[in-house]
Amino acid sequence: MKKLILSCFLMVASLATWAQVPRVDTVAVIILNRMADVIGEMNSCSFTLTTAMDVANPEYGLVKQFGKDDVYLAGPDKMLIHSYGDKGHRGFWYNGSQFVYYSFDENNYALVDAPPTIIATIDTINQTYGIEFPAADIFYPTFVDNILNNFENIVFLGKKQLDDQECLYVMVSNDNMSVQFWIANDAYNLPRKFIIVYKKEGNKQYEATFSNWQLNPDMPAAIFEFLPPPAAAKVTLMPR
Repeated sequence: MKKLILSCFLMVASLATWAQVPRVDTVAVIILNRMADVIGEMNSCSFTLTTAMDVANPEYGLVKQFGKDDVYLAGPDKMLIHSYGDKGHRGFWYNGSQFVYYSFDENNYALVDAPPTIIATIDTINQTYGIEFPAADIFYPTFVDNILNNFENIVFLGKKQLDDQECLYVMVSNDNMSVQFWIANDAYNLPRKFIIVYKKEGNKQYEATFSNWQLNPDMPAAIFEFLPPPAAAKVTLMPR
């Protein structure tokens, strides 16, 4: 009996040790690289992003907040976002030299000088003013390198059905968080959904779903120029 107990203990210990060994799955990396390559080679795109985010409430714990963003990008220096959610209807315009924030609900806007590319502008505006941009990470040229440098486990977990689309299911994780990706299993391999779980923050989640992808649409430059509506007040963006 003692030998059996010892044998079982050693087997469980061996499995626990195996489970802690970092794992980088080549297939998963290939899938992420393919998605990043397709996104990187697009000249322009538009999509809708619907989000659900856990937010800490002092009385009720984690509560869900929902949002929707209509995103229009024309590389390397044009961006328009219409954002809807708990912060109201907001618009963000970037024309290659200036970034504009506009509140449709309050009819006021702020304008600041911006760097000459979308990525640099996203970084600068986020760091300076705390404005979050939807799903920006997947558009960074270093997206896969960032995954490889920050997550010990990168695994392909097979094919999953998401609504009417067969997807490739990839998970990456480290001690702080896990991220699940559903990537369309078709010619373009574009992202359909991702979920972030923050392990050290009560397992709160951020979920984002992509729809209405349009690849390389012809976008008039005029849509990226902001024209203040009548009686709109000009305000100042406050650095965070």
